[in-house]
Amino acid sequence: MSEVLSPYAWQRLTPEMVSRRALAAIDEPGTADPVPAARHDERIGVLVEFLRSCRWRSMTADAVSRQIVTALDTWRHDSQWLEIELRWLSDADS
Repeated sequence: MSEVLSPYAWQRLTPEMVSRRALAAIDEPGTADPVPAARHDERIGVLVEFLRSCRWRSMTADAVSRQIVTALDTWRHDSQWLEIELRWLSDADS
């Protein structure tokens, strides 16, 4: 993923654009110049919130990439648990 950020002055990009570029690299691995993720992708909000909570501009592209992947993994894990808990509640009401 860092190779998608590195050709650009990525520290000057907005958190939203860094998120969109990172998601493109995740969704289209191996693509030389992937198209940034669509603005309506729900994962962008997750990553923007994460980036705003840390000093990402002072990190290397590799470090930001690792942190973004970790933030996405945590979000996916939390989302899966929420779905499971909602199913339990739904089954209990039946």
